[in-house]
Amino acid sequence: MKRNLLVIGLLLAMSLGATAQNEGFAFGFKLGPNFGWTGSTTGVAVSEGARTGFDVGVVAEYYFADNYAIVTGVNVGFLGGHYSFENGRLDTVTGLATFNVDRMYKSTIYEIPLMLKMVTNELGNLPLRVYAEVGGGLGLAAKKVKVKDVIDGVSVDENWTTTNKEFSNLRASLKIGAGAQYAIDESTRLFAGLYFSHDFINMVNYIRPDYCGNYIDSEGNKIQARDKKLNVLQNRIGIEVGVLF
Repeated sequence: MKRNLLVIGLLLAMSLGATAQNEGFAFGFKLGPNFGWTGSTTGVAVSEGARTGFDVGVVAEYYFADNYAIVTGVNVGFLGGHYSFENGRLDTVTGLATFNVDRMYKSTIYEIPLMLKMVTNELGNLPLRVYAEVGGGLGLAAKKVKVKDVIDGVSVDENWTTTNKEFSNLRASLKIGAGAQYAIDESTRLFAGLYFSHDFINMVNYIRPDYCGNYIDSEGNKIQARDKKLNVLQNRIGIEVGVLF
């Protein structure tokens, strides 16, 4: 956590130092809570509710017109999710027997967004402008997972463990947002808004096709093909507040 904040602080200092040399640019930082949950395009994975997290980041805006800007920067998101699915084990008498697997995970995501920002003119006599953003993000994720298998009505729990096999490290998302910004003076603006992010890459690792597309036993051996692949997508809604210079 301290290392993440140090990187963000260095990036912010570099950004602020360059502001005076780039009149079309604005730089700053943001932070705020997020609420994450999972979805599945195949219906194999079931969401088990939302989990709260936190975002912090550096913002860079380039205004190529009075009311339009390209927005990028560096985001660091601390978020989680909770889902379950049916797994299978091979019984020598009855054949395939399924059981429930509960997955609770938490992740740190390092993301570079690229957004188009559209801003209104000032509202009335106030230095207040409303904006909307649309675009995407590309990043890397480091995850810890907590596993709970329910076999024959008996729950088997595991502690939080770092994983680089079950989940893909690559993250790509569609992002939309809206909010308002208030000019304190000619060079400083405060802003607050909401955003929605939806991943479009399955976060279950395709490097393990037996896991993704088939039932496996406790040792990871293929048992039988699933009718549909396990597909898990991260969604989140966030609140962000910040300052631009």
